[in-house]
Amino acid sequence: MSAEKSENSRGASKRANAISIGEGQSVPRSGKDTRDDISKDPSTPDKGKERVGVQPRSISAGDIPEPLQKRYFSSTGNWSGEPAYFTTAQAKEPAFRDQGRRLITSSESEEVVRDLVAIARHRSWSNIHVTGSETFRRAAWLEASRQGLEVRGYRPNERDLQELDRLRRDASRNSIAPATVPSVAQKSGQDEPHARERSARSRRAAGDRNERAAQSQLRIIEAVVRTALFDDPAAISRVMNVATTKLQSHIEQGHQIRPAMVMEPRERKPAEVASTRQRPAKVHLPIQRSRGR
Repeated sequence: MSAEKSENSRGASKRANAISIGEGQSVPRSGKDTRDDISKDPSTPDKGKERVGVQPRSISAGDIPEPLQKRYFSSTGNWSGEPAYFTTAQAKEPAFRDQGRRLITSSESEEVVRDLVAIARHRSWSNIHVTGSETFRRAAWLEASRQGLEVRGYRPNERDLQELDRLRRDASRNSIAPATVPSVAQKSGQDEPHARERSARSRRAAGDRNERAAQSQLRIIEAVVRTALFDDPAAISRVMNVATTKLQSHIEQGHQIRPAMVMEPRERKPAEVASTRQRPAKVHLPIQRSRGR
């Protein structure tokens, strides 16, 4: 009777939807998670540095990602000791069971399939073997292939491959690429030609202003000299040459030349004109003495 019961349970296990670690992957004989127990290269000075090429894989039951531990409720079987994970605290049937090398579920939910594939990736399984219903095997193949795992146990058709290609394109479009921020050196290199051009324009503008200011100064000097020396053209020419040379020297030395300011004669207001008019002189009459006696 017990043999028959054992046979039936083995048959049910074979028909169950499951994801198991693929062949050809090195795993620890003890079955425990040895990712923190990897053999180290003694020639490396840094303690704890992993040897190149070592790819640890876990087959420890209960080794699942932390987000899934927080989302699922778990309990351990009294006889098997295998952890079972439930979606709610009142659920009768577990979403999946963990046998270490094998993750078993009676569900065909895409959410459960995603979680099982996430556990396989968390345990560093590079290839997996899927069993169970065609719906489950197809969903597991699609999700695992999308995440870069090799899958045995399901042969995809042409439409499956098209859907996988579409999912990969959508994931590529939805990914956020890092923003390319130009470095300070790049920005300074890009702005340098513009800065040089702005500086040249500024220098040209300043030179033009100085030239105009010098010309205005020379016009004023010439007007004053011609008024003072109107009968001596040679003296006027000598004075203007000296003034021109000095102004040019100031410009070449970078001095700022102020433009000449011509003061217009201020018009006198009528009130001021009236106040300045000569007032008529007062006439002082002689004092008349009274005739007495």
